[in-house]
Amino acid sequence: MHSFLSISLLCSAAFSVVLPAKEAELGEQAMVVIGEVEWIGIAEAAFSYSSRIDTGATTCSIHAENIKGFERDGDKWVRFDLVDPNGEERKTLEKRVQRVAEIKRHGAEAQKRYVVNLHAVYAGYGAELEFSLTDRSAYTYPLLVGRNLLRGTAMVDVSLKNTLAKPEFKKK
Repeated sequence: MHSFLSISLLCSAAFSVVLPAKEAELGEQAMVVIGEVEWIGIAEAAFSYSSRIDTGATTCSIHAENIKGFERDGDKWVRFDLVDPNGEERKTLEKRVQRVAEIKRHGAEAQKRYVVNLHAVYAGYGAELEFSLTDRSAYTYPLLVGRNLLRGTAMVDVSLKNTLAKPEFKKK
């Protein structure tokens, strides 16, 4: 009887249903529950992007155009344009290259991409994180959110979508 009760309790704990909530408590830190698509802001450009959440991706990736590497004071730098998702505006940025990543792609050859730090804003959080620069014009979402943004701040519920407010920036 005792072992049957232990197995029953163990099974019910393993298969319990977690209902969606705005925040989930993990230890002392509250984590926001987000959906498969959310708004993410990039402070340097003052643009907000509808973004695909991909827990399988290690690093965030953002659509960039006119990507040109150059050297400054012996360091690798890159100049690139971020495009307003509404297509109304472009912002040219110059960032020091953190690294060059080799990205494995399904059904295609690996691709080398510049990785830079950008300041991401969402759900009241702001952090400087690595983003790989690439042409995402063939994709629905110009920004792909990887685990580097999610770690320690968010849990993903794929049944949800657009649970966060769109970050707003003051235009200069």
